[in-house]
Amino acid sequence: MNEACCSNYSGLIRKLNFNFLDWFKSIYCLLFAFKKKFIIDPGLYYIGEKYDINLNLLVTCNYHLTVHLLWNIVRNRNLRLLVIDTKGINVWCSSGKGQFSSNEILKQLNRYEPEQLTIGKKLEIILPKLSMSGVSLSELRKNFIIPKIGPIYMRDIPDYLDKKPLEDRTEDKFEFNFKDRLFTLIPSLLQFTKYSLFMAAALFIWNYFFKTNIHYQVILISIIIAVLYIIFFPILPTKNFSIKGLFLALFLILTAVILLILFKINLPILSSVFYIFFISGISLFFALYYTGSSGVSNYSLVKKEVIRYLPLSFLLILSSFITIIITGVTK
Repeated sequence: MNEACCSNYSGLIRKLNFNFLDWFKSIYCLLFAFKKKFIIDPGLYYIGEKYDINLNLLVTCNYHLTVHLLWNIVRNRNLRLLVIDTKGINVWCSSGKGQFSSNEILKQLNRYEPEQLTIGKKLEIILPKLSMSGVSLSELRKNFIIPKIGPIYMRDIPDYLDKKPLEDRTEDKFEFNFKDRLFTLIPSLLQFTKYSLFMAAALFIWNYFFKTNIHYQVILISIIIAVLYIIFFPILPTKNFSIKGLFLALFLILTAVILLILFKINLPILSSVFYIFFISGISLFFALYYTGSSGVSNYSLVKKEVIRYLPLSFLLILSSFITIIITGVTK
């Protein structure tokens, strides 16, 4: 990112600009999310020809992909952007973790003199709707800040800014439709498959000695579960991520049983036990893993789910490995 400093303000206020290389950085951020490889320095930026205290001030995280996409949408406008330190995490996740907060907003604003920010005593800022779980509006108002709640989707920002006076978009809802879920599919697969690769590698070594021929199926089953969970997420029963995962596992197991009966395939008992445990464990584990990619998670509820069900997923996966060990030893 090329940061051209604004000479009027001792280099503290910078022009926000991106180049062709930033597209590759953004793709990396998308495919390998939460690696914190590329972040934007927190601070006050401007978009357009020059900095002007009369321009709208948008607040965002310092996750490279988020800032880059936002810049791409509003780059032909004159705007101000306050990038706060969210440890390189996106708006929704950082607000759920308490990092996108009123305290962090005030911390960044306090780096600047009042005359650098606004005319008069009060400053109007525009917050992303998905930051509301971590931001205390009352705390901001106590500090003479007028918070406006912007739209959920970036694509709606230009139209939102064109309508004066600015209104709170409190009624906006995140639909998390098929297109939204499809957006999470490839990153989720890439990030989740690495766990399967570790398991497959261990089983590959085991297979070398005991010829259980199960290692390649671990990756295939994991991919199938991840894809089906994301596709059928809204229709899986309950709002509980882990229960959705267990229902998917039950569906897959019953489907496998029906196919075995139809094609008259006899599966050894230990192999059957392996698939039951492994499918259940991996489905439950991915369901908990997907809470970080879903736009409809609740941080406090997710925390309870992880504490309650993560040990169960590990126990199921461990049990599946034990059946493979028993199968190899008893041959």
